[in-house]
Amino acid sequence: MKSTRKNRFKKENAARRTRLRGNVRWLVKAVAIGLALITASAGFILVHDFFVQSSQFFAQDIEVRGNQRLSQQQVMKIAEIDAQTNILSLNLTTTRKRLLADAWIADATVSRKIPSQITISIREEQPLALLEMDDDRDFLLNTDGRVFKRAVETDGDRLPRVQGLTFGDLPVVGKPDTEAFSAVMRLLRLTFEKDSALAFAGLRWIHMDREIGATVYTATGDRTIKLGFGQYREKCDALGRLMARMKNDSRLIHSQVIDLYDVNRIVITLAPTGASDSGQEEV
Repeated sequence: MKSTRKNRFKKENAARRTRLRGNVRWLVKAVAIGLALITASAGFILVHDFFVQSSQFFAQDIEVRGNQRLSQQQVMKIAEIDAQTNILSLNLTTTRKRLLADAWIADATVSRKIPSQITISIREEQPLALLEMDDDRDFLLNTDGRVFKRAVETDGDRLPRVQGLTFGDLPVVGKPDTEAFSAVMRLLRLTFEKDSALAFAGLRWIHMDREIGATVYTATGDRTIKLGFGQYREKCDALGRLMARMKNDSRLIHSQVIDLYDVNRIVITLAPTGASDSGQEEV
C-alpha cells in the first residue's frame, strides 16, 4: 500500500493567509492611529488658534514698573506690546530680550496673569557722568563704572562732565582699571556721600591730567579745586572744613581756585574784588 503524503502546499497557503490577515490588521490599526493623531492635532490647533486669537485674552491691563526716565508708552513700544496683544501668544523670553536691547534698560522681567494682565518690571541705568572723549564722541557712565551708551544731545543734562580720559582708560572686563579712570570713579562716588564737600549737584566738570591728576570745577561759586592724585577723602574733608570757615571769613568769599594737591598746605587764590584790582591774591 502506498503511504499518504502530506499536502505541503495547503499548509503554505494557510500560513500566507494568516500573515496577510496579520498585515491587514496592522495596517488598519496604523491608519486608525494616524487618523486619530491627525484629528487630535487638528483639534489642538483649532483650540490653540481660538485662545491666541480670542479678544478675551487681549492685554487690557498693562502695568509698567520701575520706569523713571522712560515713559510707559516708550517701554511698551520697546517691548512691542499694546492693547491688542494676546497674552497667551506673548513670548516672555523674546519680549525680555527686546527690553534688554535698549541701552537705558539694565534689567527687565515680564509676566502675565490670565485673562488680560501683563506686568513689565524694569531697572533703568543710573547715569553717573558724561565722558567727553577727544574725538568729540561722548559716552554715558553708570554708577557701576560701566559705559552703557553713546550720549546724545540731551543725555548729559545735569550730569557732571569728565574730560581728559582716552579710549584706553575705559574699563574692560577682566582687566584692571587705569589710574586715571579709578581716580575719576573715586571722586564721583565721594560726591554721593552724606555732607560731602563735593556735592554731586554742584559738580560741573572733572578734568583728569595724567601728570597733575584731577581738577574739579564746581557750579557753586564757580570755583576750581585742584585735587591731584590720591587722598581724595582726606582732601574732601579738608575742603569741607575750609568751606565752613569761608562762610565766616569775608576775605575767602571770593576764592577762585583752591589748591589741595598737598592736604597739609592749602593754597587759595582769590578773585579780583574791584575794578582797581589788577591781579589775584593767594592766601
